[in-house]
Amino acid sequence: MSVKSVISMDGGGTHLRVTAISGNRQLRKIYQTGVNLTAVSMEYLISIFSMVKSDLWIPDVIVAAFSGAGDPERKDKLSGALKTAFCGASIEVIMDIEGLYRAAVGSGRGVVVISGTGSTVYGHDDEGSPVRSGGWGHIFDDEGSSFWMSREIITCALRYRDGLLPHDPIFDQLLEFYSVESIEKLVNLTIIQDFKTKIASFSKVALEQPTPLVKEIVDEGIGLLARRTLKVLERTGPVDSINVHGGSFQSTYYRERFTRALGGHKISLFEGNVDEILAKQVFDTLNRS
Repeated sequence: MSVKSVISMDGGGTHLRVTAISGNRQLRKIYQTGVNLTAVSMEYLISIFSMVKSDLWIPDVIVAAFSGAGDPERKDKLSGALKTAFCGASIEVIMDIEGLYRAAVGSGRGVVVISGTGSTVYGHDDEGSPVRSGGWGHIFDDEGSSFWMSREIITCALRYRDGLLPHDPIFDQLLEFYSVESIEKLVNLTIIQDFKTKIASFSKVALEQPTPLVKEIVDEGIGLLARRTLKVLERTGPVDSINVHGGSFQSTYYRERFTRALGGHKISLFEGNVDEILAKQVFDTLNRS
């Protein structure tokens, strides 16, 4: 019996991570796309997936976990691009948060929380139906995420520039980080191609030694994200674990504040590679027989 091959993809707001398994071969690649894949043209998606195909191969099965895939139109767009690039493969497209759930929780009971470029909370109820809160994009939502925190800091810097807020040391760090001579130059961040990545990246600096303003902003975002988590827990019932994942949770300060906001619920930092774990799960399932 021939061994079936698998490719798993994990596409967030800033990176595309891919693991391929075929027999004794396993390869992993990370693509710095710099954009949310679901927000770009079909042609660009096809070009990205075609590049992945040329680097790897056409597998029997593809499981692709992407931010934005919870929306039917974006999911169809992703599926269409994958089918064009990987003609003949069996393709499953799921939300990035569901991919994290499968990787971190598996067949157990749990809730997962992402706070990276964006933020989402996800779990399953007693009947196995998905329960989701947040993840509505950087314009309308994503409270507590890296992009949200950085955007709020920049907004406050612009208000300081206009005389509406007092000075905070984080404003000086903004100018140094982005190599600009004045606060008003920060608005030009929105015209670069990978603006989400560039803006979100400042949150790591802000969380290293939070200033009074940063603490206020972080607590606001964490408070909203924690409320979403508690609402999901009301529907899932007791769970084995609350797994957190993403760049924001790499900060000890952020994790501690989030745990406190949950009011006693314990969290576990998930540091595995979603694409790698999903690929192994699917590969083992396909070839178990």
